[in-house]
Amino acid sequence: MDFNKAYNYLLSFANYPRKEYMSDPRHCAIYLKRLQLFLDILGNPEKKIPHYIHVTGTSGKGSVCSMLHSILEADGKKVASTYSPHPSTITERWKINNRHMSKKEFVELIDFIRPKLDEYIRKSPHDMLSFFEVTEAIGFLWFAKNKVEWAILEVACGGRFDSSNIIPKKDIAVITNIGLDHVGIIGNTKEDIAYEKAGIIKPQSQVFTAEKNKKLLSIFNKECKKQRTSLKKINTTNYRLLNHGIEGVKFEYDNKTYFLPVIGEHQIKNSILCIEISKSLGISKNIIKKGLKKIDLPIRMEVVGKKPVIIIDSAHNPDKIKTVVETIKMLTKKQAPINLVLAFSKDKNITNLVKQLSILKPKTVSCTRNTINHFRKVAEPTKISTKFKRYSPKSKIKTFFDPENALNWSYTNTSKNEILLVTGSVFLSGELRKKAKKLTI
Repeated sequence: MDFNKAYNYLLSFANYPRKEYMSDPRHCAIYLKRLQLFLDILGNPEKKIPHYIHVTGTSGKGSVCSMLHSILEADGKKVASTYSPHPSTITERWKINNRHMSKKEFVELIDFIRPKLDEYIRKSPHDMLSFFEVTEAIGFLWFAKNKVEWAILEVACGGRFDSSNIIPKKDIAVITNIGLDHVGIIGNTKEDIAYEKAGIIKPQSQVFTAEKNKKLLSIFNKECKKQRTSLKKINTTNYRLLNHGIEGVKFEYDNKTYFLPVIGEHQIKNSILCIEISKSLGISKNIIKKGLKKIDLPIRMEVVGKKPVIIIDSAHNPDKIKTVVETIKMLTKKQAPINLVLAFSKDKNITNLVKQLSILKPKTVSCTRNTINHFRKVAEPTKISTKFKRYSPKSKIKTFFDPENALNWSYTNTSKNEILLVTGSVFLSGELRKKAKKLTI
């Protein structure tokens, strides 16, 4: 089996009829039971990993996973992490120390689990596993085989019934914050969403959050009391910004100066959460500083070119888009013109997102879609274009069916002293990242 066949085999789980957590949120405990049965058949690789950090939240969880990974690695630990969804290719879902899973390893793991899935379907009283459950199992297998000490898991959706919550124990549970995303899937209000995300809190785990809303904190505290643990609320605003440019951000926190090789003041807040988590693990400030200096955050306000500045970003909900707008405004105090390449998933509040992005008064906007994710319906580019014409009537707006053509058009309309920003979708940014890197120096 080659890589393409192995990947198509994994994708085929999408066409198998089954009950799904995301369409049946009320009765989904059984879905964790079906994953547990499969892990039992595999020999319980999830139980062979000594330490876990579990991260959920509406925004920042991918960044927090990456930062903690880098810090633990700097501390000499053999550390693994998962990311959902992956930026560009399936093998980027899993990482051990400074490398992602290779295509060869991916093929070997798919070959290993194929007969195990046949065994599962013969034994199981439940229906077939989902794509996401299988990717979780693949990660546990790879991590256990490589004898990792720590695994940092990013929740895909919600928390309580997310496949990552199958882990038998966890040292640390992190809830970055609560916003409105996946509305109607994991909840209709922030309180509903907070309850689902609080489901990652387990006995004997330290619990950290940067959330400030008292109503939501009470939900976390209630779950902590139930699990006989306590909540550590981290103040992420007590820092001094020293410098912020396209090379990164420099700041002072707790009498120590730190540098992050990424843009966006919001990343300082994510890093403070990670600093406090790391300190609780006994990691020194110097090691934390070293780890943060080496972080790699693909498609999170990632600068891939400088003449012109090209930024690849994955913001796809109101909170994240708001942060993008704030960051761009801070970077462009001299009012360098902005050019946008956009795509959204169909389930997003397009009007809200477009309204926020129109604050940037973009010179040009190319509206398109992603072509790599077959699980999500896309917003029609023509509808995005229509809404932008309403909120940003002075912008030059064009619609594209092909995302690469959208990027090329935007690039040819971007001068060297301007900014080209790709945003609105994890999948669009992941698809265009490699192409964007080749466009400029």
